[in-house]
Amino acid sequence: MAERHPGPGSLQLGQLIREGHGAALRADLQHQYGLDLADIWRGRLAPRRVLDLAEHLPTGSALATSLGGDPAHRGWDLHAHLIAHVIDAAHHTAWTVAQANSRKPVQRPRPLPRPGTRSVRRGPLDLSAHPLAKPLPERYRSAPP
Repeated sequence: MAERHPGPGSLQLGQLIREGHGAALRADLQHQYGLDLADIWRGRLAPRRVLDLAEHLPTGSALATSLGGDPAHRGWDLHAHLIAHVIDAAHHTAWTVAQANSRKPVQRPRPLPRPGTRSVRRGPLDLSAHPLAKPLPERYRSAPP
């Protein structure tokens, strides 16, 4: 009796699950399509169909996030990034108008936080502690006549 082949797509699907993306795939199949990943082992769902459906999941899906490696990106698809840029541009425009019409300096708005970025507050560049730093020669310190 010949050994039964599990079907096309089984190896790729098994690799996805072994690499730790099974929970994300299961969540997306349930959320997007109302399917249960366990139906493969029950014989009601073909592995190839699961792979086809997984290829067409939205970019903000749990599987896309899992494959991307950073859970901070969950929900940040192209549209979310574009909306964040539009909001930042609107804030910057409002700041520019306020700055032009104010006698006092107006605080610049901070951009919306995005995944994978963090704001680092840096002071002015100070090279005085650098091992090669030398004082400025006297001839360069005086103002020209």
